[in-house]
Amino acid sequence: MSVADNPKRILVVKLTAIGDVLMATPVAKALRQAFPDSYIAWAVEKKAADVVIGNPYLDEVIVWQRSVPGSIPCRAAHFVKSAWQLGKTLRSKQFDVCVDLQGLIRSAFVCVLSGARRRVGFADGDEGSVLFYHEKYDPGSSDLNAQQRNLDILRVLGVESTDTAMYMPISDSDRSFAAEFFRDSGLEDCKVVAFCPATTWANKHWVPEGWAKVADLLWDRYHVKSLILGAKADIPLANTIVEKARSKPVISAGQTTLKQAGAIMERSVAVIGVDTGLLHMAVALDRPTVGLFGASAWRCFLKKPNFVWVAKEFPCSPCQRHPICKDVDCMRAITPEDVLGAVKPWIEQ
Repeated sequence: MSVADNPKRILVVKLTAIGDVLMATPVAKALRQAFPDSYIAWAVEKKAADVVIGNPYLDEVIVWQRSVPGSIPCRAAHFVKSAWQLGKTLRSKQFDVCVDLQGLIRSAFVCVLSGARRRVGFADGDEGSVLFYHEKYDPGSSDLNAQQRNLDILRVLGVESTDTAMYMPISDSDRSFAAEFFRDSGLEDCKVVAFCPATTWANKHWVPEGWAKVADLLWDRYHVKSLILGAKADIPLANTIVEKARSKPVISAGQTTLKQAGAIMERSVAVIGVDTGLLHMAVALDRPTVGLFGASAWRCFLKKPNFVWVAKEFPCSPCQRHPICKDVDCMRAITPEDVLGAVKPWIEQ
């Protein structure tokens, strides 16, 4: 690609989920370094917007509230209205190129709405999304980590990058919130390990008894407190863990934004989580992190010195959304002692 062909106005589409958007953030930096004078925008759904709002490599974040609660007719009417408004906004930006990192029909739909002259997407996109791309990139191996896979599609634009560092913007106000939360919760002078026990896939969960036992082991052996992060929907699980734990972890689930949760992670000595967006946010923030994996495709995650995995080798792992066992045996096989052993080096520092 010659300099004359450089795109002046670029739209990146990665709508959801939180972890997936985080693993796409290296693209923003790569594009900015390759095209420093170009206008670069990112389209994202509201539930994951905090991941990219404040990213210094972007000129604009365009947020789509695709769905709302309510009856089917109300939701359908909202979708039509929101899509029309989104399309109007996108077309007003006059994008040269739209890069779809999602590879689903709804993200391809956003590319079409943008009116971009070039629509770029993955050749292995799902749900017929490939029918809507002008240019298709074949990522090759399915074992490639998500960050590099997202970067590699930029080769269509003449961009080469291996900088897979994710970026999660945290503001001073978020850090002030975290400091106040620690004070109000009696954690200001304590070592704290943050738990991320919940995700939208039930078969990625670990058992509540396991979380409770880890909390008690941390307190009994190291005098380290535990804190449970999550969304409002995760409060029942958090309450169950607290009920089973003698050490009574503090619950922040349902009380924070994503960015505020990130600021709480910054104040924690380590983070332990299942395969969920908050876990990947901890990795993006370069926090010492322990991931508990089994049902999801964990083997292709990018290894780092301060990101260790606890997983048992089962022939059916990963089963993704279609477990063939009754009790998600791969997750139940993880023991509290396994988890404590993984996090112990950071606690003892």
